[in-house]
Amino acid sequence: MFEKVTGSLAYRLPYFYRHLVKFKTRPKIERKVFPAATIVMMTGKNYLTMSSMSLLSMIKAWDSLPRLVVMGDGTISVPEIKNKISFWPGELLIEDWGVTAAYHSGKKRNALLEYADHHPFGKKLAVILRYAEQSPVVWIDSDVLFFDNFTPFIPQKRDGWACGGSEDFEAAYHHQVLRLLGSNFHDQYKFNAGVLYVSGEGIYEQFDLEQVLAKIHPDYDFCTEQSIFAQIASGSLGVLWSGNVIRNFNADNQQIKAMPVDKIIARHYTSNVRHLFWRDAFFHI
Repeated sequence: MFEKVTGSLAYRLPYFYRHLVKFKTRPKIERKVFPAATIVMMTGKNYLTMSSMSLLSMIKAWDSLPRLVVMGDGTISVPEIKNKISFWPGELLIEDWGVTAAYHSGKKRNALLEYADHHPFGKKLAVILRYAEQSPVVWIDSDVLFFDNFTPFIPQKRDGWACGGSEDFEAAYHHQVLRLLGSNFHDQYKFNAGVLYVSGEGIYEQFDLEQVLAKIHPDYDFCTEQSIFAQIASGSLGVLWSGNVIRNFNADNQQIKAMPVDKIIARHYTSNVRHLFWRDAFFHI
């Protein structure tokens, strides 16, 4: 009986914390500029508060801040986003999804735009590839919190294209995509696209993603975009950040107590533990 009550509270309390974090102060903290990469994120009406908490965790934990680009997903206006994240102390660009759509339309990446129309991860793929063609990008999902300085773990710019991601606790892929890309992954390659480093022009064409996305349309999977980045990264930086740097696990999904964050750089709160994001944001950020 006690375990059932505890388990129930573990899921219910975080939604109380979700309301309370809206009242957390956004301190004015000055940070040095980190020039080696641009942070890119996407947000929307349903997860704007989560995005703002992720950004607040960066401000508090990182010793320097890159330029930040936040893309709206089409469900929220640019002024609404700006009002919510105006506390960001560094360089900030906020754009609507339509700007990225126009960019790829000009390059005739029609299958990518179809994917984006059908699935939010298609928009994520499009946004990352667009900005990676301009400068090195660190993509961060909104459900990531930072508890210590992450900047030493961001690669320096290198010649050519580059791609790397974080370590997952399981191998989760869209196998049709892997077959089309000629991937030879094994279960031990546990790649997660919640935090990515991507840089370089022409990645879309080099991996023939127009044909891949056209062939799987409209049968997109939750892991379609992750599988694409896993394949790209397999010939580059691979799993760039181990589970010791960006934690990704679900063993505490019914834990009421906040996660101890000593010696933890960051955690990615994937869908099965997303409720715990609010718990740890409330107690640690």
